[in-house]
Amino acid sequence: MGPFSRGGKNRVETEACDHDFSHSAKLTPYGIFLPELDELFIYCTTSKVTSDFIVALLENWWESNRDRFAQIQTLVLNQDNGPENHSRRTQFMKRMVEFAHKDQLNLRLAYLSALP
Repeated sequence: MGPFSRGGKNRVETEACDHDFSHSAKLTPYGIFLPELDELFIYCTTSKVTSDFIVALLENWWESNRDRFAQIQTLVLNQDNGPENHSRRTQFMKRMVEFAHKDQLNLRLAYLSALP
C-alpha cells in the first residue's frame, strides 16, 4: 500500500519506505451484497459495528440507490444474527421500523442460524 514494501520480488526497481509502520486507526468492515446484480458495497467504521451504524448505513445506501430500484417495495435483509443486529436488540428493531416507515418499505429480516 503506497510506498511500503515487504521485501517481495518485482520486475522493476522499487523504492520503498520501511514496512514496519504503526497504524493510526483500525477499520471494521460492513457490506451490502446484491447477489442478483453481483454488486458489493463495502463500508468501514473506526469503531465496532453497532446497530445504529448498520441502520444509518442502510438508510444512506437506500437514499443513494432508491432511483435504481423504484419498483422495489420490500427489502430482504440477510443478517448474521450477531449481537448488533439480533431481532431481540430493541435499538436495532426500533431503528429498522423507523427506516421502514420513513421510506414506506416493507422489510424482511432473514437470519442465519447455527445448525445443531
